[in-house]
Amino acid sequence: MTPKERYLLAMDRSPHSASAAKYADDVIEGMIPACVSHKNACARHVDDLAESLANDKYPWYFDPLAGEKACRFIELLPHTKGEWAARKEKLKLQPWQKFIVTSIFGWKKKADKSRRFNEAYIIVPRKNAKSTLAAAIGVYMATADGDYGAEVYCGATTERQAREVFTPMRLMVNNSPQLKELYELQVNRDDIVSRKDNSRISPLVGNPGDGQSPSCAIVDEYHEHATSRLYETMKTGMGARRQPLLLVITTAGSNMGSPCYDMHLHAVQVLNGAAEDDNLFCIIFGLDKGDDWADPSILAKANPNIGVSVFEAFLINAQAAAVQQSSKQNIFRTKHCDEWVGAKEAWMNMSKWAACPPRD
Repeated sequence: MTPKERYLLAMDRSPHSASAAKYADDVIEGMIPACVSHKNACARHVDDLAESLANDKYPWYFDPLAGEKACRFIELLPHTKGEWAARKEKLKLQPWQKFIVTSIFGWKKKADKSRRFNEAYIIVPRKNAKSTLAAAIGVYMATADGDYGAEVYCGATTERQAREVFTPMRLMVNNSPQLKELYELQVNRDDIVSRKDNSRISPLVGNPGDGQSPSCAIVDEYHEHATSRLYETMKTGMGARRQPLLLVITTAGSNMGSPCYDMHLHAVQVLNGAAEDDNLFCIIFGLDKGDDWADPSILAKANPNIGVSVFEAFLINAQAAAVQQSSKQNIFRTKHCDEWVGAKEAWMNMSKWAACPPRD
């Protein structure tokens, strides 16, 4: 059986991976609004897949069943807030989320079948369920990923931010009795521990010392970090793990001197082919240069979960308020358009300035 035949057979058994593949094709073909970097992320997957099937010496291959396993696990977890939680509904991954999950867990090394990507950079606007997705990935890494004695950390600059991901994890586990029983999970205030293999999930705040051996580290809102200390400590601590994951999931920010912005620029270069980093998965949801942030038609381009976890009416109202009040412009642009801006507040309402008639 040829590599292509094996791939197609696996895809027939992997509806989530098939949905992710269709999503990538639709983005590339312009059927789904997307910025250039977003399109490049999808094109990178498609191009790498074609090369892996055609070239025996290509070092990577895509395993649809591995991506399928992660998606199916995540969709067994419960919602933790809002109307979905009230109805006791399970998570339902959207196609863009399936693309992320299947990419992270499906790409592998031909040499030893371990995962290709040990780092992931995902930048997506607020209210697009990024913390929920990160929490679900973290629970998977602590249990079903199969790393004995797994250590999963939710890292942030403050305890409140660290718990933005850790709290949904606690709720997901607490409300999943079969999961708790299978992995003998004990849910505490400050950690979740498996009595079966001593795997652990914990929040991590500030500048951690050496000593951790993360199998998965989730760095939430990396744009708020003044230094890369936590990121680097987690990264260097992963050396004893066969296939760790350092997951950075964030919105844009206003500090162009931050380590997050450096990572963002590197991700853009990886996606446009100016830099190589075969172990980094990256996807950027946002606007293109020249897009008018005040135009309602750009909202779907930057917000992949519009109409699901973030309502269009909410975004339109926030956008209208930002057009009228200069103090809200940069907040809207960073948090809902994923634009990096050089200041937290605009000192002048540039939309109104641009609308002024020219002077004689």
